[in-house]
Amino acid sequence: MLMLVATGLVRAQSFEEVRDLIRRGAFDQALKLCDASLRKQPRDYRLEALKGIALQGLSRDQESLAAFRRALVLKPDFLPALQGAAELEYRLRDPRCRQRLEALLRIRPDPVVHAMLGALAFEESDCAASLRHYDAAGEAANDPLIRWQRAGCSFQLEQWERAETLFAGLLAVRDDDRLRHNLGLTQFRAKRYREAIATLVPLAERPLPDPDSVSLLAATHDALRELPEAFEVLKRAINRRPDSERLYAELANLCLERSAVELGIEVLEVGLRNNPASARIQTMLGVLHARSGRMDLAESAFRQAGNLGPEKAFGRVGLAVAMMEMGAVDEAITQLREQAKLSPDDRQVGLTLAQALLQKDSSTAELGEARRILHRLTTAEPKNARAWSLLGKLSLRLKQINSALQALETAISLDPSDRNSTYQLMTVYRKQGRLKEASALQTRVARLLDEEREADVENARYRLIRAPESRPGK
Repeated sequence: MLMLVATGLVRAQSFEEVRDLIRRGAFDQALKLCDASLRKQPRDYRLEALKGIALQGLSRDQESLAAFRRALVLKPDFLPALQGAAELEYRLRDPRCRQRLEALLRIRPDPVVHAMLGALAFEESDCAASLRHYDAAGEAANDPLIRWQRAGCSFQLEQWERAETLFAGLLAVRDDDRLRHNLGLTQFRAKRYREAIATLVPLAERPLPDPDSVSLLAATHDALRELPEAFEVLKRAINRRPDSERLYAELANLCLERSAVELGIEVLEVGLRNNPASARIQTMLGVLHARSGRMDLAESAFRQAGNLGPEKAFGRVGLAVAMMEMGAVDEAITQLREQAKLSPDDRQVGLTLAQALLQKDSSTAELGEARRILHRLTTAEPKNARAWSLLGKLSLRLKQINSALQALETAISLDPSDRNSTYQLMTVYRKQGRLKEASALQTRVARLLDEEREADVENARYRLIRAPESRPGK
C-alpha cells in the first residue's frame, strides 16, 4: 500500500513539474522530463498529453499530434488531449478532425468547436450543416471570412434575405468589389431588381469594369423590361473593355432575344474587329446570320469559328447545340445533317441530330430519321445511356409503350442520374397501374430535382464569388 501511495506521489510530482515548465515556456526541459517520466510510467495519459503540448510549443506538430493520439488511446475522453489533437488535425487538414471535434461537443458545448465544424462543412459544400454550426458558434463565427462563408451558404440555400443582410453588413465595413457583386447577385436572384441596380452601378462605372458584373447589371435592367438601359450599360462597358468577348456576346444575345438581329450583327462585327481571333464571337455571328436567313454568311462564320477554336468544340456539333439553346432548331438540324454526311459514324453528331429532331414538332419522316439514328447507336454502343434515353422519348412520342419501357429502363440502369428518363418511366408505370414502382421512381425524381437545383446554382450564368481560400483558425 505504501508502495502504491509513493508511486502516485511520484507521478503527481512529475506531472506538476512538467506542467510548471510548460507554463514558463521551457518546452525543451518539459519534453526531456516527460520522456524520462514516461519511461517509468508508459501508460500515463496525462504525461502523453503534456508531451504533446511541449512538442507543439517547439513547432513539432506531427510528433505533437502523435503524442495526443497516444494519450487518447489510453483515455479517449481526456479533454486536453482531445483539444490538442483537434486543433492540430484542423490545422493540418487531417480527415480525422471532424470525428475529434464531434467528440469534444459530446463532452461539452463549445462555440469555437462549432465554428471549426462549420468551416469543415463549408469546405465540403454542406451548406446546411455549415450554417447550423456557425449559428451555434455565436460570436466565435463573427469574423469577416466566416460571415462571407455564411452569406455564401445562405445564397446557395436560397435564403435571400439572410444572404443579403450578411453581404450588406460586410460591404458596409469594407467596400470590396467582390462583395458588391455578390450583394447585387443576391438581390437579383431575390427579384429585388431596383436594389440590385443601385448596388451594381458603381461596378459598371469602374475604368475597367468586370464583364460578369456588367452583364448582371444589364440582365437586371432587362428583367425590368428596361431594354434601352440594358443596351446602354453594355455599350458603355464595351467602350472601356473592347477586348471583352463576354460583353459583345451578351449584347448580341440581348439583340437576338429581342429580335434585333441586324443590330446584333453590327455589334459582333465591331467585336471581331477588336478581337479577330475570337471563336466565340464568330460563333454568335454565325447564329445571328442563320437566324436572319443568310446561310452562306452563317456557314462562313461557323467555318471560321471552327478554325479559330477547334479545341473548344466550336465545330458544327458545338454550334448546333448553341443554336438549339437559342431556339434555332431548324438551323441546327441543317448543320448537323451536313456534318453527318461528312462523318456518318460520329456518335456525337448522331446523338445531337436525334435530340434536335425530337426537340421540334417533327414530321413522320423526321421521327423515322431519328429512330434509324438511335437504333444504329444503341446497336453499336449498347451502354450509351443518352442514346437509350432519347430512344425511350421517341418511342413514347410514337406510342410504342413496350419499346419505351425497355429503352427507359435501360437508360436508367446505365445512368441513375437521368432525371428525364426517370420521370418518363414513372409516368408510364402509373398509366399501367404499376403504382408501387411509380412511387419509388417519384421519390427518386424528387431527389434528382434537388441535386439538379444545387447544380444549377453552381453552374449558373452569374456566379457568386466565393470567400477567399483561407480556413478560419481556432
